[in-house]
Amino acid sequence: MPIKFSSLKISRSGLKLFQDCPRCFWLDVHHKIKRPPSFPYTLSSAVDFLVKQEFDKYRKEGTLPPVLARHLAGDAKLYNGPELPIWRENFKGVQYFDEDLNAMLYGAVDDVLQLADGSLAVVDYKSSGSREIKIYDDYQKQMDIYTYLLDRNGFKTHTEAYFVFYQVDKTGGGFQNALPFIESLKAVRADKSWVANVFEQAVMVARQDTPPEVILPCPHCIYFQQASKLAGLSGQTTPSVELVDE
Repeated sequence: MPIKFSSLKISRSGLKLFQDCPRCFWLDVHHKIKRPPSFPYTLSSAVDFLVKQEFDKYRKEGTLPPVLARHLAGDAKLYNGPELPIWRENFKGVQYFDEDLNAMLYGAVDDVLQLADGSLAVVDYKSSGSREIKIYDDYQKQMDIYTYLLDRNGFKTHTEAYFVFYQVDKTGGGFQNALPFIESLKAVRADKSWVANVFEQAVMVARQDTPPEVILPCPHCIYFQQASKLAGLSGQTTPSVELVDE
């Protein structure tokens, strides 16, 4: 009789952790041992909140925000389907449950465009104080995963996804109780082809009784290894079934 595994739930950031280090991912799932958190990006969160409010005003009017209209006028509109509030909600987001794996992958989007042909494109807001806008590998994978999730929910997806960047303008000569931003749009090609395979690999590792070997030097799980030896821990406990760190 085949073994029946408990249902598993992995967030988009959980899948990123698996790609960064399968052992750290396993430690998180089995022991709730998380990597040290980075400093909270409260300013970025505030910008996201305000941009959502602004874009929702345009959505209600049935028009595109200027930053999108300059590039996509007549070809797109802000998606206004009933699913959008859930898709944007942390710990819910766009969800796909794979019955064969008995596992769910999910992630919360900032926004979604609907193109003239009915296809959907993910929109993500990014704020930056850097002199030059850069699309990091993690940004690209983020868009790939969101596009995959929309596709698995039965939606036709666009070949591109869009970043709306808010770059701090430092040319004003002072703060003056206002922080000016330069708005820009960057398109990337959305590649969802790799996501299913990596998702399956992550599920298999999450259900292992023993941690995977360290392939590349990872300071986080190497530290845990050394600390476990000192504490006399075996690293063998009953696994948890949920990784929800989105």
